Amino acid sequence: MTLQYQWQLADELPMVYGTCICIYCALQADAKVGTNVYVSLGLFGYSAVVTLVYVQIRKPVFHQVAYGLEVMIILIRNMMHQIEIRKTNLGAYTEMMQLYQLGVGSFGLAFVLWNIDNIFCNEIRALRNALPV
Repeated sequence: MTLQYQWQLADELPMVYGTCICIYCALQADAKVGTNVYVSLGLFGYSAVVTLVYVQIRKPVFHQVAYGLEVMIILIRNMMHQIEIRKTNLGAYTEMMQLYQLGVGSFGLAFVLWNIDNIFCNEIRALRNALPV
């Protein structure tokens, strides 16, 4: 890692918290009134557990798995929403599918680059230092 541990936490934990907000929005898009309290408590609990465990074990892979789980929840919920829209509005479905593919593709590329940085950090740094200034 290139950051000191406390700054790594300051970088990675807000990713979990921000994604919980996205999950809340995705799950509440067409939910019944009153269910938002349970979703809120569940997401708050998830964030708290991830924070406490990550502070204790200090393994970046834990964060990657916890964050990846959140992203999968959003992707699955959005696919379910698109299936519902396809039944009623094929034009909107086509447009949403293009945006969905763009989002998944750009997010996937960012995830790959993030993992390349995590796995090959020392090699990339050595290559950078070997290049002429």
